[in-house]
Amino acid sequence: MAPTLASWAKGRGWTAVRSAAGTPAYAGPDGRVVSFEPGGQLEYASAPVASLARMETDLRDVLPSLAVALANEGIELVARGVDPATPLSDARLWVADDRYRRMATHYARRGPWGRRMMRQTAALHINIDAPGPPFESWTVANAAAPALLAAFANSPVVEGAESGHRSVRAAQWRHLDPTRTGIVPGGCDSVDQYLAFALGADAFLLGSEDEVARPFETHLGQATNDDWHRHLTTLFPEVRPRRYLEVRSVDALPLQLLALPVALLVGLLFDDQVRARAHEVLPPPDPDLLERAGRIGLADAEVADVVRSVFDLGIQGLKSLSAEVVGPDIVARIERFRSSFTDQALDPGHRRGDRLVGDDDSISA
Repeated sequence: MAPTLASWAKGRGWTAVRSAAGTPAYAGPDGRVVSFEPGGQLEYASAPVASLARMETDLRDVLPSLAVALANEGIELVARGVDPATPLSDARLWVADDRYRRMATHYARRGPWGRRMMRQTAALHINIDAPGPPFESWTVANAAAPALLAAFANSPVVEGAESGHRSVRAAQWRHLDPTRTGIVPGGCDSVDQYLAFALGADAFLLGSEDEVARPFETHLGQATNDDWHRHLTTLFPEVRPRRYLEVRSVDALPLQLLALPVALLVGLLFDDQVRARAHEVLPPPDPDLLERAGRIGLADAEVADVVRSVFDLGIQGLKSLSAEVVGPDIVARIERFRSSFTDQALDPGHRRGDRLVGDDDSISA
C-alpha cells in the first residue's frame, strides 16, 4: 500500500512528511493530511473549513481519487467501524515507537479489547468549533454522543460473524481502559471534572514499561509539563477538548454518509436557541445510555427517543443557518436517511456494502 499511496500523493503535489507516530504521511494544501495508523488503517484529516458544503467538496476531491488509486493495485478501502473479516490473530501493529508499544502493553494487561481497537477499528472524528457558552456546547455534545453512535452504528460483524453489538468498535472502547474513555459529565464544573478525569487516568507513558501503569496524579511532583501534555493526548473520551470539540462517537462511514452526523452536530450547536433547547431536553451525559447505544442501538426505546430528539433539533438548527454554511441539499439527505434508516430502526451497519466509495451516492439498505 505504501508505494501506491506515495505515488498518488506525488501525483497531486502533496508533500511527504511523518505523522506524530512516526509513520509515513502526506500533506496537501490547507492542512489536509493522509497518514497510516498503527493497525494499518488509513486516516484522512480534511482541511479546516467554514461550511458543510466546503467540507464535502474536500472529501469528494480526495477520497474517490485515493480509492481508485488503491483499487488499481487490488486494495479496497473498507468503511466499517471494525474490520469485519480478518481474524484478530492475523492483525498486527505496524508502528513500534515507544508511545504505541507502551499503549499496546498497557491495554494487553486489561484484556483483548485494546488489541482489536488498535489494529482493527476505525472511526469518524468530528472536530468542531462550538460557539456559544462553552460549558453548554460541551454538555450538549456529550449528551448527543449516544444518539450519534446509535444512529450511525456501522460495525455489527467481526471475524465474519454477527457480534451482538451494533458497534463492535464502541464495545472495544467501553472495555479497554475505563480510566481514559467514556463520557465526562457536563455543567459549570466541567473543567474540574475533566481535570479529575485526566489526573485519574493511568499514565502508561510514565515509569517503567514493565510496571503496571498508575494514575497520573500519583506522579505529581516528578512529572513535567511535557509529561502532562503527552498524557492528555492519551485520553479518549467520547468528546475530547482540544481548543475545539473532538467528537469520537461515530463509526467509520462510506463517503455518501460522512457529512450527515457532522451536519446534525452543526445544527445542534450553531443555532443559539436550538443549542439551549438541546441542553434542556437531552438527557444528561450517561455512560449506561452510551453502552446501550453501541450494543442495542435503535432497538433500545430510550436510545431511540434521544436519537429522534437529536434529529429533530439538528434539522431545526440546520434550517436556521445560512445556505453558505449548510449547502444546498444536506437537510433533504438527512431526512431521506432518517426515513430510510432511523425511522425503520436501521443503522448503516444494515447496509450490504463495505466500500468507502460506492458506485453512487444513493442511500439504500
